[in-house]
Amino acid sequence: MTIKRNYSIDLLRGLAIIGMVLAAVIPWTSDFPAWMYHAQVGPPDFKFNPNNPGITWVDLVFPFFLFAMGAAFPLALRNKLANKQYRMISSGLLRRGLVLVFFAITLAYLTPENLSGPEWLNYATSLLTFFSFFLVFMRFEGGRFRRYGLQLLGFLVIGLLIYYHSEILGNTFDKSKNNIIILVLANMAVFGSVFWLLTSESFLLRIAVLIAFMGVWFTKDIEGSWTQVLWDFHPDIRWFYNFSFLKYLCIVLPGSILGDLLVRNRDITNNLYTDLEQKKARFLALLGLAFIVFHVVTLYMRLLQFNLIGHAAFGIAFFLFFKKYNQGQFAFYKSLVSWGFVLASVALFFEPLDGGIKKDPSSFSYWFLTSGLAFIFYIVCDYLTKSFPNNPIILAIVKNGQNPMIAYCVSAFFITPVLGLVHILPVFDTLSGIHPYLGLVKTVIYILLMISITNYATNRRWFWRS
Repeated sequence: MTIKRNYSIDLLRGLAIIGMVLAAVIPWTSDFPAWMYHAQVGPPDFKFNPNNPGITWVDLVFPFFLFAMGAAFPLALRNKLANKQYRMISSGLLRRGLVLVFFAITLAYLTPENLSGPEWLNYATSLLTFFSFFLVFMRFEGGRFRRYGLQLLGFLVIGLLIYYHSEILGNTFDKSKNNIIILVLANMAVFGSVFWLLTSESFLLRIAVLIAFMGVWFTKDIEGSWTQVLWDFHPDIRWFYNFSFLKYLCIVLPGSILGDLLVRNRDITNNLYTDLEQKKARFLALLGLAFIVFHVVTLYMRLLQFNLIGHAAFGIAFFLFFKKYNQGQFAFYKSLVSWGFVLASVALFFEPLDGGIKKDPSSFSYWFLTSGLAFIFYIVCDYLTKSFPNNPIILAIVKNGQNPMIAYCVSAFFITPVLGLVHILPVFDTLSGIHPYLGLVKTVIYILLMISITNYATNRRWFWRS
């Protein structure tokens, strides 16, 4: 693997996608420790408890993916912006938003467990939907007629499937029922890109956008205020837009700062390590990983005083490291650690708000902390891709990050239908009944199949693009 595109972003995105799928297929049983699940939805009853503060590793995967999305904005749009290709940019953003909204609605309606027909028909429907996604999202070579004709065919097949299950089988279609993760991504793809374009020449202006959003957030309940009007402006369009989704700009826009730093330091960041640099990078990566684990563990266990002391200690350790090593790639890493540590520090000042850090309902401390941790985790990913460029495990994860739409839905729309049609799924249920930890067999098989199938598609250059 040569360093041409940014494989570290791909690795970050790939780990986030695998983490999302892993969190979805881990058996829900009180025999497992609570840190294996979202902090607000865990054992023993797995009922949502908004009053339960703290975060777990599961609560990092979605914001890390959002952060990677933000980092991709400058990498994808900077040259187009420099060449003043405004029409191409605007049409691309609109198309991407609409396609992702379509994806979110389709995922929610045509997944097997949401269909009400015979089991075999539900599985067959999801399989056909999965193959139709190839027609919709792949960019086929050839003329416009071939490319758009195949895409139209994919839309038509999915439309017919929705019509059949809704009108013939009576499973009412409701456009407001959607995959919330993809719907948030659709909104961030549009609004995140727009705000990056408006602030592309100024980090300070980008931070001002976040402060302005904070102002709206804290004044939205003031009766008669213009911020309340702005907040509530979605009476008939809530199914695809909600102002509250813009809270994730607190993750996406910091991610775009990473992307701009990558563009500005391209000559440095594209280089592999020297032998001496690799040892230093290994230490920094381990220090960064320890920083992430420390914050997740102490905030989950609510060791708040220890968390603050340890946070300061890590700050001193980072300062001493960069006081000694501040040349080449380490000057770039210093800027990333600075952004990450500052955002994490700001997050800790917000931590007491609303009863403590939470993913759901998400809090300012959650948005800023996960952004800060993502800056640090990028260094870990950068170390791995540059130190082990041919490692098959890292390569496999990178390829999942290069094809995230397939990776995200292959479990529900391909693996589950196939295993259901060949009657293997009941075997997994039997194993779980024998012993809870045998239920992890299904988890391992799903993750391995997801990685393998996505890698196969990536190797064949079957990329799904929104």
